[in-house]
Amino acid sequence: MTASTSETIRPPSGYTTLRDSTQLMATELDPNLHAHRFLYVPWTQGVDSFSVGEALGQHLATHFGRRPTVVAATRASVSARRYLSKQNIVTERSGFVPEDTVVIVWCPTRKVMQKVVSDKNIVLLVEAPSTSFDAWARLVGAYNVFTQGVMDAGLNENAREALKGIVWEGYNGWHDEIAETLTLVHLRALDDAGLYGRALVVQYAEMEDRFLSIGRLEKLLDWFEKSRTPAAR
Repeated sequence: MTASTSETIRPPSGYTTLRDSTQLMATELDPNLHAHRFLYVPWTQGVDSFSVGEALGQHLATHFGRRPTVVAATRASVSARRYLSKQNIVTERSGFVPEDTVVIVWCPTRKVMQKVVSDKNIVLLVEAPSTSFDAWARLVGAYNVFTQGVMDAGLNENAREALKGIVWEGYNGWHDEIAETLTLVHLRALDDAGLYGRALVVQYAEMEDRFLSIGRLEKLLDWFEKSRTPAAR
């Protein structure tokens, strides 16, 4: 899935064109952009990332010949967006994401991200300033539209096994002493490798369908972070 020529992306009709080309390094699309399954438009101060994200979503849907599905916390979240508001919209309370489509994840909450689970979709996440999904983008190896680079969590095999172990111990919601003890062992392994990050652990667990019990995990992380040595913090 590659494009042979560079294309120019502009906001949909009715929106103001970005006034400063330095605001978006990817105004001219990377010819290899279509090869990426996950794309990330991070919230960036001084950049009209919403217009960029909407335009890019429209471009991807056109390129792949599919009507997109918009995932947002509520319908009101996209009511002011001319293109997005006309698409199939999935919210926290209703709808599901079909397979084999382009998914535009619009200013998501952590809760609505639970619906973005298929491994057969093209996923474009447009971030709001209130909730960062940088950890998610690094975990899935998302293409950063602004830097035109693929993101990476830098995890080695041991670190990935530690994350898997944390999720495995949460099969019953991290509610017993054995699960808590073993989870702390995995957290220390991540920390010793210099790879511990709260957002990384939480968003990995949420990606693995542990959202309903994530509050218990966060309490464990609170305890773990207080117990770390000053040098490790």
